[in-house]
Amino acid sequence: MAITTFDTHKFVRLLELAGVPLEQAEVQAEVLTEAFMVNLESLVTKEYLESRLTAKFAEQDARIDTRFAEQDARIATRFAKQDARIDTRFAEQKAFMDSAFAHIDSRFRFHSWTQAIIVAAVIMPYLERLAA
Repeated sequence: MAITTFDTHKFVRLLELAGVPLEQAEVQAEVLTEAFMVNLESLVTKEYLESRLTAKFAEQDARIDTRFAEQDARIATRFAKQDARIDTRFAEQKAFMDSAFAHIDSRFRFHSWTQAIIVAAVIMPYLERLAA
C-alpha cells in the first residue's frame, strides 16, 4: 500500500477555484490534514500484520502440539495399563495351565505304573510256566 502525501496547497487552490473563500479552504485543508494524520497513525503495515499473524500462528501451533503431546501421553498410559492387565491375565492362565498339565502328568505317571504292575502280574505266571 503506497502512502502519498496530502498536498494542502493544491487542495486549497481547487477549493478556491470552486468558489470557496480562501480562509475556509485553508481551514478545511488543515482539518483534512489532521484527519489524514490520525488515520495514518492507526494504519497497520503489511509487515506488522504478517509478524503478528506469524506470532499468533506460532502460539496456536505450540498449543496444538502441547495438546497432542498430552493426548499421546494419556493414550500411552492407557495402553500400558491395558498391556499390564493382559500380561497379568496371560501369566495367570499360564500358571493355571502349568498346574493342570502337572496334575495330568502325575496322573499319567500313576496310570503308567499301574499298567506296568498289571502287565507284570499277567506276564509273571506265564513266564513261570515257561521257565518250569
